[in-house]
Amino acid sequence: MNVKKAPKQGSLLLSQPLIGDGFFEQSVVYITEHNDQGSLGFTLNKESNLRAQDFIDGLAGIDPIYFGGPVEQDALFFLHSFDTLPGAQFAGNGMYLGGDFDVFKEVYIRSKEAQLEELEPKFFLGYSGWSAGQLEEEIQAGTWIILDPPFDSSPLHMQKDAWREMMLSLGGKYALWANAPIDPLMN
Repeated sequence: MNVKKAPKQGSLLLSQPLIGDGFFEQSVVYITEHNDQGSLGFTLNKESNLRAQDFIDGLAGIDPIYFGGPVEQDALFFLHSFDTLPGAQFAGNGMYLGGDFDVFKEVYIRSKEAQLEELEPKFFLGYSGWSAGQLEEEIQAGTWIILDPPFDSSPLHMQKDAWREMMLSLGGKYALWANAPIDPLMN
């Protein structure tokens, strides 16, 4: 993994430890869009107790829903690898954001029945968003570490321990931070 200075579509943001932000503490955020108007991303490692099957009739299996960010937490978003889904927006690294949900659901149900793993969706409540220049200011302030691909694991497969695992894999001072408590008063 390559530590970089500027975010771009397909980058990961790792929060620095002890940033004092309740939502983004020990977060891994995947950037799906970054341009002169702002940035959009989804937190990959904040799993909720909710399942997509609780909200979407007909889905087989157990697909966890993650808290994607503090914006629009009442809206469901999904990242996936279905490159021909109508309306899907390219999100970098062979992944796509959203699209025609009825078509997605039909194809996803069929892929589950055929025991195919090719769609690999990840569902989110809410998203992480930054206005123009805001993310750059946070990076300048030392809030985020930026990683560019290739990653050891697909963002679609990253789980709740992703932040610690990535800090360990970076080594040096980052490996020391991997064991930082979310709340230092609980240490």
